[in-house]
Amino acid sequence: MPINHRSKHIARSKYSLITNKAGYFGFCSTQLENDFFAGSLDEKQEQKFSNLGLYSERQRELPKLSNEFTAALRQTSSNKFEYAIIVPTLRCNLNCSYCQVSRANENAAGYDWDANHIESFVNFVSNFGGQNIKIEFQGGEPSLRLDLVKEIIEKIKLIRPNSTFVICTNLSLVNEEFIALLKRGDLTVSSSLDGPPEVHQSNRTKNQQSTGIFFDNLKFILKNFGPDKISLLPTIADYTQCTKIIDFFSEQGLGEIFLRPVNYQGFARKKFTEVSTESEDWLDNYIQSIDYICEKNTKSDHKIIETGLAIHLSRIFNAKSNNYVDLRNPNPLGKDYFVFDYDGTIYPTDEARMLSRIGLIDLKIGDLSSGLNEDTITLMNSKNSNYGDPVCDQCTYQPYCGVDNIDKISRYGTTDIKTSDTHFCKTHYGIFDHIMEKIAKRDEAFLLTASLCMTGKYEILSIFGGRHID
Repeated sequence: MPINHRSKHIARSKYSLITNKAGYFGFCSTQLENDFFAGSLDEKQEQKFSNLGLYSERQRELPKLSNEFTAALRQTSSNKFEYAIIVPTLRCNLNCSYCQVSRANENAAGYDWDANHIESFVNFVSNFGGQNIKIEFQGGEPSLRLDLVKEIIEKIKLIRPNSTFVICTNLSLVNEEFIALLKRGDLTVSSSLDGPPEVHQSNRTKNQQSTGIFFDNLKFILKNFGPDKISLLPTIADYTQCTKIIDFFSEQGLGEIFLRPVNYQGFARKKFTEVSTESEDWLDNYIQSIDYICEKNTKSDHKIIETGLAIHLSRIFNAKSNNYVDLRNPNPLGKDYFVFDYDGTIYPTDEARMLSRIGLIDLKIGDLSSGLNEDTITLMNSKNSNYGDPVCDQCTYQPYCGVDNIDKISRYGTTDIKTSDTHFCKTHYGIFDHIMEKIAKRDEAFLLTASLCMTGKYEILSIFGGRHID
């Protein structure tokens, strides 16, 4: 076939799924599947497949070229530097149970940016940064050095007026200086909310006083600035608490939740080795949680979006959706996204910074004083696509999936491992399988929530219809 069609039987349904490199797909009976690949469809049947973008060898050249263009579009990634994570201080006033990168004590010396770091970073953005660059302040706890945050913002705005900013904070220091930053239209806040107070306290704040401060500050921001000012991300260490966490987010009137397991990176891997490596356990709980959200949305006026589901749906239905760094193909390193550590070291991803910090492997690609190491970046990008991978080339979900070599190195110490044996493959394959099963079965509750994830409207989109060739 000219466009590399793949097929598989969808579990718990009577249908087979056919996809192609362009990402077009449809469901049909096993007999029609066999006729499609044998080239023995009649004209009416062939037209039904064509309507879904699934073309055979007999058809005109123009639709084939259109398909090939869409396939190429799916594999297009930006080389413009548009996103930066910076760590102006590694010092922190909390000691979370699954801190991923390590931290320095709040009063430690030698863990903050100085004037040279700031000047070098501004020059780096001036030389390489896109006009709409987004800069994320991480730590440590950035609110310990709001003077650095404000200085960096002011200097970046002079050279990139369209730049935007995110402060990742534990919300322990919401003072007048912090509130003044919140009033900026070009700045938002990101924080961790692991669920009800007792769960959040167990994972992060450790005592009732700190927990109370966090929730008081959270309520203040939501009341005075609205939910669009802050994104709240749970990190789930106990998978049995997923529904409890979902219920809490819903009770707080939050419209979005990103269900994420403990990351097998940095120092978190020491305390949560077992839970962070069990892909099957996480996948089972995640899928059950998606079903729970879908059912919950049918019974409540308050609807909730799951961010991971939205990302996977976007990868399926939007050929231009290739910007989520954990699920894109190709996945270039050291091109459009950089991480600048507290000492000026530059990494291709935050996960690479974590692995370097624990001494597992040195994944730095330069530093602010001497610039980028292009030879290292070239080497890192030698296997940045799932095309050419013998497992991926046979996979029905190849056009929607991605590649994550940093995760391979973290978990297995090498990129030379059979893809189907990896945590990455098992997890994303399972999620795509669940999505396709629900679409194949025309599951109304799922399709309503899927539409909500894609458009913000709780009504079934037309793109889910006409996929079945009976």
